[in-house]
Amino acid sequence: MEFKEIERIIKEKDIDVVDIKYVDLSGKLRHVTVDPEYFKKVVEKGVGVDGSSVPGFKTVEFSDMRLKPDLDTFFIDPLRSNVLSVYGDIYLSGEDHKYEDYPRYILYKAVEYLRKKEIADDIYMLPELEFYIFEDAEFDDSYFFMDFMESKRIKSYYHAAEPYDRLFELRTFMVKSLQEAGIKVKYHHHEVGGLGQHEIELAFAPALKIADHLETAKYLLKEIARQDGFMLTYMPKPIYNEPGNGLHFHMYLIKNGTSIFYNEDHLSGLSETALYFMGGILKHARSLSAFTNPSTNSYKRLFSGFEAPCAITYSIANRTSAIRIPGYAKGKDIDIEYRPPDATMNTYLGMAAIIMAGIDGVENKIDPGDPVGEALDPSSNKFEYLPHNLEEALEELKKDNSYLTKDSVFTERVLTKWITLKQRELREVELRPHPYEFVIYF
Repeated sequence: MEFKEIERIIKEKDIDVVDIKYVDLSGKLRHVTVDPEYFKKVVEKGVGVDGSSVPGFKTVEFSDMRLKPDLDTFFIDPLRSNVLSVYGDIYLSGEDHKYEDYPRYILYKAVEYLRKKEIADDIYMLPELEFYIFEDAEFDDSYFFMDFMESKRIKSYYHAAEPYDRLFELRTFMVKSLQEAGIKVKYHHHEVGGLGQHEIELAFAPALKIADHLETAKYLLKEIARQDGFMLTYMPKPIYNEPGNGLHFHMYLIKNGTSIFYNEDHLSGLSETALYFMGGILKHARSLSAFTNPSTNSYKRLFSGFEAPCAITYSIANRTSAIRIPGYAKGKDIDIEYRPPDATMNTYLGMAAIIMAGIDGVENKIDPGDPVGEALDPSSNKFEYLPHNLEEALEELKKDNSYLTKDSVFTERVLTKWITLKQRELREVELRPHPYEFVIYF
């Protein structure tokens, strides 16, 4: 989009401030806000960022960086009066190219690599965003308390209607707010968890666009809940012995405006490219987990039942497999769903890693084998399973990462930074008392 068009919108909408958003290495959303009169200069030259103060960026001796807005990402913030928001990219001061370890740029490079190999023109993705809403929550280093909005009055709250679905109107307002921000939504509903679990599913869009939309959605939903006096979390497993929150990704490759995942002659309806793409994801699933399930809490979801996808298999309609071919997706609408991810992941890094794994499958013609139709038991040795904890996932990433570093999509430097960051989190969690330790040891 041309700056003149943004300038026109700023005047027509009587915009007071322009908010430029970006993410750090861990995936936390950050922003800097500028006056509209200064925005043209920011578009041309960027606004300064102290990289040493942003986790995962630069050390203090090389910390000068610039944040330049991507005008194609603009939206009017539906929750704040007269605020125009836009996502930005990080540049090193004195250089005209984007910072190669910036998460959003890594996703951009992954899509460009897909095009460079002439596999596809783009990858379309659709996220299912699951979350819990609580009346209130308190926590510190060694204590947490949650005040539930709902009580478990029926066995499953999946698609529950009123009076059991207490937050239908709030979810509907959330969806309207997303739509006002330019985000298309497929549907929303109450999820299985009877203590306040919900899902909003976005519509398919190109990978980089959907990543920006997902970041915006996560911000807006939390803020709407906060403004209504509630607490919202995307934590994979906030409640013991209750369903966890996933971030399932549906996807398909597109070329010349058409999906190349469909083949009417194959029993599954999938093309050879789709099967190889799945083969790559399954082959690298254990190391992928370091990006798609990057928290200590992630693995409490994956190995606790409730249809959690822990088996490195694919199936038609079986939700315990890592990859599911939706039973309702037929013909040219067919897609694959990668089910393990959760929203603690850095959206851009996690999506980039999935894409690079799929590309590796296509390049090396990795056969995913036959689909699995039976129920999957994590205690069985019949199939390979995802890592059981974050430490195991990081060790897998150390051993299996060459598919990520092709064409410098992920640099060795950013992999080292990521592993160091996550190892630090591991140590910090291990040092703190856990509430259940009081139950068994106090």
